[in-house]
Amino acid sequence: MTKKELIEKTSFGESIAELEADKLNDYFFQTDFWRSIRGGTNDIVYGAKGAGKSALYTSLTNDIDSLFDDGILVSLAENPTGNTAFSNLKNDPPTSEVEFIRLWKLYFLVITSRILDEYNIQDDNAKRIRNILIDCNLIPAQNKLASFLKVCYDFMKSFRNSKEVSTTAEIDPLTGMYTGQKFSLSFGEPSKTDFENGLIPIEHVYDLLTKCLDNNNIKLWIIIDRLDVAFTESEELEANALRALFKVYLDLAQYSQIQIKIFLRDDIWQKITSGGFREASHITRFQSLSWTKETLLNMIIRRILDNKHIVDNLNLDKDLILSDIKKQEKVFYTLFPSQVDLGSKKPTTLDWIISRTRDGNGINTPRELIQLLSHAKTIEIKRLETGINDLQGNQIISRQALKESINEVSKQRLEQTIYAEFPDLKEYIEALRGDKAEHSLKTLKTKWKTDEDKTLEMAKELVKIGFFEPRGIADNTKYKVPFLYRPYLEILQGVATVN
Repeated sequence: MTKKELIEKTSFGESIAELEADKLNDYFFQTDFWRSIRGGTNDIVYGAKGAGKSALYTSLTNDIDSLFDDGILVSLAENPTGNTAFSNLKNDPPTSEVEFIRLWKLYFLVITSRILDEYNIQDDNAKRIRNILIDCNLIPAQNKLASFLKVCYDFMKSFRNSKEVSTTAEIDPLTGMYTGQKFSLSFGEPSKTDFENGLIPIEHVYDLLTKCLDNNNIKLWIIIDRLDVAFTESEELEANALRALFKVYLDLAQYSQIQIKIFLRDDIWQKITSGGFREASHITRFQSLSWTKETLLNMIIRRILDNKHIVDNLNLDKDLILSDIKKQEKVFYTLFPSQVDLGSKKPTTLDWIISRTRDGNGINTPRELIQLLSHAKTIEIKRLETGINDLQGNQIISRQALKESINEVSKQRLEQTIYAEFPDLKEYIEALRGDKAEHSLKTLKTKWKTDEDKTLEMAKELVKIGFFEPRGIADNTKYKVPFLYRPYLEILQGVATVN
């Protein structure tokens, strides 16, 4: 095999978890992140975009059959790919946090009843739950999450105006008592007579679910991801939905057999709690996905070791390498140059890569690293095709390929993340194109043609999203553009000045 053929066959994986679902267990197996979730220690996973939340989520969904063998029934509350289950809510969304609380509780019951059916868990409690849902028209014709959510929402709307009993329930107009023979759900506490006639508080249905799980010696995990795209229509809608979700999470914590697993971007969590959220202090079973130099190196090596031809060519012992960080570093520098920029004071290649993919908040994510290595591979192949080969020994990526690849990473980060999610900030970022990397409020004011208050406000917004790295004291803060964003914006090292 020629060097070019070896590089062509090499893969660093996909930067988006959904595109490599069948490989993620190999990458995440036995990592601390994975063990914490798979072992049931933590329920909430926070992390920046690209930090690996969806990768963990996808690895968990890949493990559903194994989890069931371990006595854990998994109910997915969101589609792993494609349209979000909540997309139809945008035209007629719930009007309050209370409505969202009711909607989440209904939805979790309905999707769990479906999973009980699929696994043929049919004791008396499961049958009673299903009969209640059928009588409330909470079983849709189509076996799709969006359909389940719709019937829940239609039913929930019958409780509007703070009603605790559905307007579809059969109520005696003279006595106000429930008279229906079918089951109907209530969000309040019915009288003894109404309960005996079939008016069922939703907490009682969760009690039935708990008994069902106990009788079958299983636990239930309800897992939800992609919350960053589920409620993009308005910040108020997103805040109501997510605050309600966490209140339901805490409310259902009384049932030890039921665990809600939530995967959420940390910036969204900070946004919904910034105005005050007292319940946040009670959320303790969480972990934040953060990456160090060592864990990023380990991530790269795991992906390299997934290439059989590299393992065979270098006669590598996977288990031995993964057990020793120094051996992982040795493998890395067998395949990559020791430095990108040569010089005694210049960083090593790994440090160079990490510094070039770090945002202004000091955060590195696997997504940008994988993108950088994948782009470098493509560039290296083109260089070999044109007869340029400065690879030494067993190297598969050259210094020049790494230098050129950062341009594409910078472009992707800005166009696909920053501009896509924060379009209102684009004009302020683009106004800095071609300038120096470090700014003061004075230079920003000149560039943006804004007054002092507006300049400070926008600078803080850019700090919040990691475009600026603030430096210095509060009265004399400097705002530095990280390496990650400089290539695409053609920003140069140095201090900006006012002309």
